[in-house]
Amino acid sequence: MTTPKKTTPKKTTHKKTPLKTVSSTDEVVLDEDVSVEANETPSDPNLIKKKEIYDHVSVSTGLRKRDVREAVDSLLEYLHKCLEDGKTVQMPPLGKIKSIERGSGENAKTHYKLMLKKPNDPEKKSA
Repeated sequence: MTTPKKTTPKKTTHKKTPLKTVSSTDEVVLDEDVSVEANETPSDPNLIKKKEIYDHVSVSTGLRKRDVREAVDSLLEYLHKCLEDGKTVQMPPLGKIKSIERGSGENAKTHYKLMLKKPNDPEKKSA
Protein backbone atom coordinates (compact mmCIF):
# COMPACT_ATOMS: atom_id res chain seq x y z
CA MET A 1 0.00 0.00 0.00
CA THR A 2 1.39 3.36 -1.00
CA THR A 3 0.62 6.56 0.75
CA PRO A 4 -0.46 9.48 -1.37
CA LYS A 5 2.15 12.17 -1.74
CA LYS A 6 1.29 15.36 0.12
CA THR A 7 1.45 18.46 -1.97
CA THR A 8 1.97 21.85 -0.49
CA PRO A 9 0.31 24.83 -2.09
CA LYS A 10 2.66 27.02 -4.03
CA LYS A 11 3.30 30.45 -2.67
CA THR A 12 2.34 33.20 -4.99
CA THR A 13 4.70 36.08 -4.96
CA HIS A 14 3.73 39.55 -5.96
CA LYS A 15 6.28 41.74 -7.53
CA LYS A 16 6.53 45.01 -5.61
CA THR A 17 6.67 48.14 -7.68
CA PRO A 18 8.70 51.00 -6.28
CA LEU A 19 6.83 54.10 -5.16
CA LYS A 20 7.24 57.15 -7.29
CA THR A 21 8.72 60.09 -5.44
CA VAL A 22 7.24 63.45 -6.24
CA SER A 23 9.31 66.57 -5.93
CA SER A 24 7.83 69.99 -5.30
CA THR A 25 8.37 70.91 -8.95
CA ASP A 26 6.43 67.92 -10.32
CA GLU A 27 2.84 68.45 -11.34
CA VAL A 28 0.46 65.89 -9.89
CA VAL A 29 -2.88 65.41 -11.59
CA LEU A 30 -5.60 63.54 -9.77
CA ASP A 31 -8.56 61.85 -11.42
CA GLU A 32 -11.95 63.40 -10.74
CA ASP A 33 -13.06 60.16 -9.08
CA VAL A 34 -10.49 60.46 -6.30
CA SER A 35 -12.03 61.41 -2.98
CA VAL A 36 -10.23 62.33 0.19
CA GLU A 37 -11.63 61.28 3.54
CA ALA A 38 -12.09 63.99 6.15
CA ASN A 39 -9.40 62.53 8.39
CA GLU A 40 -6.92 62.25 5.50
CA THR A 41 -6.72 65.94 4.66
CA PRO A 42 -3.21 67.30 4.68
CA SER A 43 -2.57 69.35 7.77
CA ASP A 44 -1.42 72.93 7.55
CA PRO A 45 1.44 73.51 10.00
CA ASN A 46 0.14 77.06 10.60
CA LEU A 47 -3.38 75.91 11.44
CA ILE A 48 -4.30 75.73 15.12
CA LYS A 49 -7.25 73.52 15.96
CA LYS A 50 -9.41 73.67 19.07
CA LYS A 51 -7.90 70.41 20.34
CA GLU A 52 -4.48 72.05 20.43
CA ILE A 53 -5.95 74.97 22.40
CA TYR A 54 -7.56 72.53 24.86
CA ASP A 55 -4.25 70.69 25.29
CA HIS A 56 -2.24 73.89 25.75
CA VAL A 57 -4.62 75.41 28.30
CA SER A 58 -4.90 72.12 30.17
CA VAL A 59 -1.12 71.77 30.45
CA SER A 60 -0.47 75.41 31.32
CA THR A 61 -3.20 75.64 33.98
CA GLY A 62 -3.26 72.09 35.31
CA LEU A 63 -7.04 71.92 34.80
CA ARG A 64 -8.81 68.82 33.51
CA LYS A 65 -9.38 68.76 29.75
CA ARG A 66 -13.14 68.39 30.28
CA ASP A 67 -13.25 71.64 32.25
CA VAL A 68 -10.97 73.40 29.78
CA ARG A 69 -13.09 72.26 26.84
CA GLU A 70 -16.28 73.62 28.42
CA ALA A 71 -14.64 76.96 29.23
CA VAL A 72 -13.00 77.40 25.81
CA ASP A 73 -16.16 76.42 23.94
CA SER A 74 -18.22 78.83 26.05
CA LEU A 75 -15.73 81.63 25.39
CA LEU A 76 -15.71 81.02 21.63
CA GLU A 77 -19.53 80.94 21.49
CA TYR A 78 -19.71 84.22 23.39
CA LEU A 79 -17.12 85.87 21.13
CA HIS A 80 -19.01 84.65 18.06
CA LYS A 81 -22.28 86.09 19.39
CA CYS A 82 -20.68 89.45 20.22
CA LEU A 83 -19.02 89.75 16.80
CA GLU A 84 -22.24 88.67 15.08
CA ASP A 85 -24.05 91.50 16.93
CA GLY A 86 -21.51 93.99 15.56
CA LYS A 87 -19.66 94.58 18.82
CA THR A 88 -15.92 95.20 19.05
CA VAL A 89 -14.13 92.65 21.19
CA GLN A 90 -11.07 93.84 23.10
CA MET A 91 -8.83 91.22 24.69
CA PRO A 92 -5.63 92.78 26.07
CA PRO A 93 -3.25 89.86 25.56
CA LEU A 94 -4.47 89.33 21.99
CA GLY A 95 -5.72 92.68 20.73
CA LYS A 96 -8.98 93.98 19.32
CA ILE A 97 -11.44 92.34 16.91
CA LYS A 98 -13.72 94.74 15.09
CA SER A 99 -16.55 93.96 12.66
CA ILE A 100 -16.67 96.06 9.51
CA GLU A 101 -19.67 96.19 7.16
CA ARG A 102 -18.80 96.41 3.46
CA GLY A 103 -21.37 97.14 0.78
CA SER A 104 -25.09 97.59 1.17
CA GLY A 105 -28.27 95.60 0.56
CA GLU A 106 -27.80 92.10 -0.83
CA ASN A 107 -24.12 92.78 -1.49
CA ALA A 108 -23.38 93.62 2.15
CA LYS A 109 -20.59 91.59 3.70
CA THR A 110 -19.19 91.64 7.17
CA HIS A 111 -15.43 91.52 7.56
CA TYR A 112 -13.57 91.10 10.83
CA LYS A 113 -10.36 92.93 11.49
CA LEU A 114 -7.96 91.73 14.15
CA MET A 115 -5.57 94.37 15.43
CA LEU A 116 -2.90 92.56 17.40
CA LYS A 117 -1.66 94.19 20.56
CA LYS A 118 1.88 95.37 20.09
CA PRO A 119 4.35 93.94 22.57
CA ASN A 120 5.56 96.37 25.18
CA ASP A 121 8.81 97.98 24.16
CA PRO A 122 11.22 97.90 27.14
CA GLU A 123 13.23 100.87 25.74
CA LYS A 124 10.18 103.17 25.87
CA LYS A 125 9.48 102.33 29.53
CA SER A 126 13.00 103.16 30.66
CA ALA A 127 13.12 106.48 28.76
